[in-house]
Amino acid sequence: MEKPAENTPVTASSSAVIPPAQLGISVASIVDGRSVMLSDGSKAEVSGLAQPGPCWAEAAGDFAKAMLLNQQVRYDRATGALSLTDGTDYALLALGNGAGRTAGAPTPGQKEAEGAAQRVPMGLWGAPCGGKDALETSTPPPPPPPPAPTTTTKPPAPPKPKPVFYASCDEARRAGAAPLYWGQPGYRIELDGNRNGVACESRYSGGYR
Repeated sequence: MEKPAENTPVTASSSAVIPPAQLGISVASIVDGRSVMLSDGSKAEVSGLAQPGPCWAEAAGDFAKAMLLNQQVRYDRATGALSLTDGTDYALLALGNGAGRTAGAPTPGQKEAEGAAQRVPMGLWGAPCGGKDALETSTPPPPPPPPAPTTTTKPPAPPKPKPVFYASCDEARRAGAAPLYWGQPGYRIELDGNRNGVACESRYSGGYR
């Protein structure tokens, strides 16, 4: 069996061809805390990071913007690993700063970075999220029922006294109304001779006869 010539190139099996991680690309925009749009128009989703929850989605997006936007990165489409130009793995960076949560089958390094942020706690593990994707909203108690309408019945007004007129004190005495006090029906100043507020007093008290 002849040996291949020393200058014969060795080719890899076509079934194991994996495109290498791209260099010289940058992050054009941030989709969320784990997904970015690259300068070549493709979307890169970082493996090992969970979809950001409503409570910490904004903070995760802000962290991604600060670390990745307009920065050159290396993205391995085979593994979903995104790293900075200095080799820093973005998933570990986000997990270690509480800007991400592990998902799927995280690597030991990812678990360690997440645990470090939990122990501080920092980022999504601190206030106000406390490690939860959404804040618990307590349902306020229902408002008390409106008070039953109270119907206040006014007491009937006392009947107005009928107008009474006595032509003289004798007439008032015959009617059994004497003496007449000021304000009573039938009292007239003309019948109150001494102007003391009592008309048709006794015949012997000096009042009007």
